[in-house]
Amino acid sequence: MPKKPLAPENSASAADIERAIQALNKMAERLWGDGREAEANALLDALDALNRALDRIRIGESRRAVTLH
Repeated sequence: MPKKPLAPENSASAADIERAIQALNKMAERLWGDGREAEANALLDALDALNRALDRIRIGESRRAVTLH
């Protein structure tokens, strides 16, 4: 049995997450424009957390690329 579990085949890449973040950001802009600032702020807070997670994923991917060479 391997020490590290293998990543599932259907896992999202950093690019997939980035596209989802951009789409949700547009949704937050529409909410803000509709006068729904509370919902927009909640969505923006969640997007901030997703951006931080994306940064960690990218750092991990770049470290893996360095160790594979």
